[in-house]
Parts: sequence; structure tokens; C-alpha cells
Amino acid sequence: MGVPDRNRESRAAWWLATALLGTVVLAAGVVAQSKRSVTVSAKKYGFEPAEIRVQQDDVVSIVFTAEDIAHSFTISDEHYRIDRRAEPGKPVPFRFLADKPGTFEIRCTLTIDDRCIRDMRAKLIVVGK
Repeated sequence: MGVPDRNRESRAAWWLATALLGTVVLAAGVVAQSKRSVTVSAKKYGFEPAEIRVQQDDVVSIVFTAEDIAHSFTISDEHYRIDRRAEPGKPVPFRFLADKPGTFEIRCTLTIDDRCIRDMRAKLIVVGK
């Protein structure tokens, strides 16, 4: 399909129609992302909530808090390499794209208290499409 030769107005209308059509085609291919916000608190010897369930491709916003001593929110999976540390009274906000489905272990990896590293566990569950 070529550019019309008639006049400047016809060429401008053709370019505008082509640009609009391209925008519509691109927009049709974009998948809408959902947003999921979760507050996760850590205290001896667990996380609340103990399970975070999201859908694949959700943008997950987390506010991580520690209630008693410093704790970490750590996922050591090859895909999700998340490691945040919170001090009592200092919330740590972060976000990530949940683009890989599966179940991933959340742990506290700080050695301040041996039971934290041994007992503090939670799960991130990313439900596939």
C-alpha cells in the first residue's frame, strides 16, 4: 500500500490513519498487568502472612516490616533473587514482576538469632496462566 500522490492533505490523512492503526495493533498485543499489594511482617519466628498468592504477570508491591529484631525477606531462586532487610520501625517497600509461575520459599537469612535462619519460612505462590 503506497502513499497517495494526490495532495498534502491526503498524504497527511494516510499517515495519520497508518499511525493510528499501528497503535491499535500494538495495544491489542499488550497484556494488562494486575497490581497486588501485600504488607509482610516478620517477628520471631515467622512471617505474616505465611503465604503470598499472586497471579503470573502481577506487579507485586511489598512493604516488609520487622517487629522485634532485624529480619530479611529472601527468595534465593535463580529467577527471583530478592533479598531485603528490615530493621524494627523501618518498613522496606519494594516491588517485582511475578513473571515465573511456581512456589518459592521465603526465608530470613540473618544470623542474629539461630532460630530465624532455621525456622522462619513462608511461601510465594505464583499461579500460572
